[in-house]
Amino acid sequence: MKEISYYVLFRKSRKGSHVSFIISFILFIIFLIFFVSILNPFERVETGKSSLLKHLENEIVKETSGKVMVVSVLEDITSGCGDIDALNIKKYAIKQEANFLKIYSSNKFASSNFLCDPAQNGYKIGLVRTQNYAFQSEFLKLNDSYNKNYENLKRIFGIPEANDFEFSFLDDSKISITEAKFKKETPQAEVLAEIIPITYFAEDSEIKNGYIRVVLW
Repeated sequence: MKEISYYVLFRKSRKGSHVSFIISFILFIIFLIFFVSILNPFERVETGKSSLLKHLENEIVKETSGKVMVVSVLEDITSGCGDIDALNIKKYAIKQEANFLKIYSSNKFASSNFLCDPAQNGYKIGLVRTQNYAFQSEFLKLNDSYNKNYENLKRIFGIPEANDFEFSFLDDSKISITEAKFKKETPQAEVLAEIIPITYFAEDSEIKNGYIRVVLW
């Protein structure tokens, strides 16, 4: 009788030991993950800096871009001027594409209001939409702000005191159009850089492709 009781008790204690072992193993894994995360903060720092670089890119694009109304039209004297005049197009650029025109309207253009002469031509309106475009003139203004008042621009963009940045505007051959005369010392390590493709209006109102190069450290 005593032997049977002893055997039952022994079986219970082994089960308890098995559960304790599993719990101890789980706690060990949790501790190991926590310990490694403390000893290896580099990955978290780089992730944070990558997010800051993306934020800086967005700020530069936002600062140098604007909404442009794009109107696709056919020249058609039978259509008259009523529909095109109703759009009230101001400060525009025109691009000929195959057998139709594209009229781009933005307050960033320098030209006067669009005028339609019913005696010479009318316009049959096709697609009308709004798109974002970058402007070379806005890049030049931003570059001027960077050179003259870097610290203020840094605050406007929300860049932490511990970080610095620079940017440049490149043409489609990746040749710099803007020049950063104000230079911050760039460290040898911990520098992130990225080149972003853009479509922009040049100063002659022509649509061109280019790049923004952003550097953060």
